[in-house]
Amino acid sequence: MRKIFLFLTLTGFVWGQTGKINGIVRDGTTQQPLIGANVLVVDTELGDATDEVGRFAIEDIPVGTHHLMVSIIGYEKRMYLNLPVTSARPIDLVVELKVDVLAGEEIEVTGKAFTRSSSSVVSTMHVDNAEIRSDPGGAYDIQRVVQSLPSVTTATDQENEIIARGGMLGENLFLLDDIEIPNPNHFGFEGAGGGPINMINPLFVREIEFTPGAFSACYGDKASSVMDIRLRNGSRIGFEADFDLSMAGAGINLEGPIAGGQGSFMASTSWSYLDMIVESFGMTAVPHYNNHQLKIVYDLTPNNRLIFNGLMGFDNIRIKTESEVVSRGAESVDADGSTYAAGLSLRTLAGKYGYGLTTFSRVNKWTYHWVYHYGNRDDVWFTRDDYITESTLKTNWVLQSSLGHFTIGGSVKRVEVDYNEWARSDTTFLYDTSDSVWTGEEWLVDEPDPIDTIYIRPTFEFITRESEWKLAGYLQWKVKLLHRGQLTVGIRTDYFTATEELVFSPRLNLQFSLGPFTTAHLAYGKHYQYPGYYLVFRDPEGKNKNLKAKYTDQYVAGIEHFFDTDFRGSIEGFYKTYDNIPTHYYWTNPKPQEEYPVLLEHTTHWLNEGQGKSYGLEFFLQKKLTRNWHILFSYAWSHAQAKDVRMLFTGSDSPHDPEQKGDWYDWDYDIRHQLTLVGGWKEKFHKRNWYRDLKQNLWYQIFSMVMGVINPLADEVEANFRFGYNSGRPYTARDYVPEHRDWDIPDDADWNSLRFPEYHRLDFLYLRRYIFKNVNLVTYIDIMNIYDRNNIWDYAYSEEGTKSEVWQFKTMPVGGFTLEF
Repeated sequence: MRKIFLFLTLTGFVWGQTGKINGIVRDGTTQQPLIGANVLVVDTELGDATDEVGRFAIEDIPVGTHHLMVSIIGYEKRMYLNLPVTSARPIDLVVELKVDVLAGEEIEVTGKAFTRSSSSVVSTMHVDNAEIRSDPGGAYDIQRVVQSLPSVTTATDQENEIIARGGMLGENLFLLDDIEIPNPNHFGFEGAGGGPINMINPLFVREIEFTPGAFSACYGDKASSVMDIRLRNGSRIGFEADFDLSMAGAGINLEGPIAGGQGSFMASTSWSYLDMIVESFGMTAVPHYNNHQLKIVYDLTPNNRLIFNGLMGFDNIRIKTESEVVSRGAESVDADGSTYAAGLSLRTLAGKYGYGLTTFSRVNKWTYHWVYHYGNRDDVWFTRDDYITESTLKTNWVLQSSLGHFTIGGSVKRVEVDYNEWARSDTTFLYDTSDSVWTGEEWLVDEPDPIDTIYIRPTFEFITRESEWKLAGYLQWKVKLLHRGQLTVGIRTDYFTATEELVFSPRLNLQFSLGPFTTAHLAYGKHYQYPGYYLVFRDPEGKNKNLKAKYTDQYVAGIEHFFDTDFRGSIEGFYKTYDNIPTHYYWTNPKPQEEYPVLLEHTTHWLNEGQGKSYGLEFFLQKKLTRNWHILFSYAWSHAQAKDVRMLFTGSDSPHDPEQKGDWYDWDYDIRHQLTLVGGWKEKFHKRNWYRDLKQNLWYQIFSMVMGVINPLADEVEANFRFGYNSGRPYTARDYVPEHRDWDIPDDADWNSLRFPEYHRLDFLYLRRYIFKNVNLVTYIDIMNIYDRNNIWDYAYSEEGTKSEVWQFKTMPVGGFTLEF
């Protein structure tokens, strides 16, 4: 960092004076340009009015972050916050305004700093780029930033999985500029939606819309939530470059105009480098990964635009251990993976009638695992070499008429899977434990000899290539009610050729304005999700193709109130039921102990026997950063349960006549109490006369060059914190059986009857922005778990009978910088 300050000084960069904001203002429904919209820089006399193509340009804006107010008669006023104006690069903004539901009433409503959801669900959250950058503890990860919502539960600190309202892994739909990506993370697993590191470049993100339930009929094949990631376009004015460096990796970002400004591009590449440092100290299990992203926009005509998006990610890790840990299930692993996603979209404007977006995309995921024992790569336990490809053609049209707004669309998806998996047979032995000693805390086992065999898991080998289709269509109608409300009704249908199941999903949303500052919402949605490919196709006998789609019925009611233009609060209640959850075949078809060894179908066959439910109440307050401070408070009380479908042999009188347990038990992510508090302060020192004078002193310039890393001052600084608390998730107890040298869960165990201790942690982020004439520098230090709380992730169970705690993130400082040219 010291060399960067020296470089900036020696090359003659000085503090810039003014910058520029360009942009276009459009109707949020039809995407048509709005002529004559007023665009003003807040707290200045600078502004402009949009021309005949909806564009505006405001020059000579003092450097620093500014807010922008946009207004036009008949539309809601909108405020855009914390735009970083510099002399190094102009800002190119896309403004979309919604028709004012209260239009025509004698009410003066100042511009809101919040984006209104297209689905009108209260708890839908919009996050812009500045908020992603300023999120403490988020490690600049676009998935972690939405975890401040009361409706979102996290699995662990180590992963960014999104679990909405008591749901399950892999129930969130990810959209990247209309491209569906099953899992946009490094080291992600099939069937899940999270991982330790997201591959999407946050510098490319314009905004994120996250909806935790009862979402629009436009979205399907997911049971819980939608995360719509919308990218900005590259600069059409001039060439721009960024270089960023952090513990997550080093990256270069480029953007600029093409074809004389008729289009633009953005490109980035990022590589991890920690392996070059820590491996020199003899450390192992260091992840290697890199990701690359490209977006190209080109205007064929004023009404037709081509958009190309590409994303690639590669990762590998080598883990070697010398002892067995039962909770992890493997001793040594070689893991490699790659993800490719590419899509070409055509956006067509249909004048005052609306617009359409047609996209063809192809997403490929490759996973390779080589699992072996005790560091001996020749002692192989499991191998996997899987490819999954989805090729999708989809179209979506938003049309406007005197009868209201209609959204109609559909998709055709080609699914190709190539599975090559093998697992060797595994035998559970009965050991002679006469020499074993129980100390009261652990069993001391002196390498006993096996004396009998009590269980044999057969060898599993599965090689298949299959191709199937997924089809979908939907229609949604939105209409105003009595000038104070809005009704949205939708229907969606999906079909999966592998399971030969056709499903219909109704959606309903009612929004009613109780006044200029208060709105009530009611919503209902039925959401189907077809069983994962790993269930449908990874069955040698093909019985899993009889699986049906699980589905949720979601009911949501809430009220939202604006205390000020930048301050809102909401209360929302939900009730959510699950049906047709896939469950293990052997849970409902057990075998008496004397009939072992088991058949293969007991480990690969699934049935739709599961049920679940969750309900809760959520509170949310947020004041955005408009002056010098911001705050976000969220709290949720909820209860998630699943039905125990196990059939058990309960008595000696009927050893071959099992009975169903049938109890409701706390589900895996049943966290009753969850609280998040995020806040921060921002100071614009460049507006202070004493700071201007200080920067002219030679001694301060030398100090900044030599000690720039620890200098707390900058042209703009932010200090943000985040405190998170939850009451602990449930887990099922394991019993150590010395005769087996293993930890077992008894067949009749009460599932999830115990809970991990409560979880809490405090994160702190300090961000500095330096503004020079032709370059900007942003530095940050992000400290996770600042008071080093020992939060338990899980327990590790050894074959010797010991049980140890596995921690989530301890105190972890993460620093970095971005250099903007």
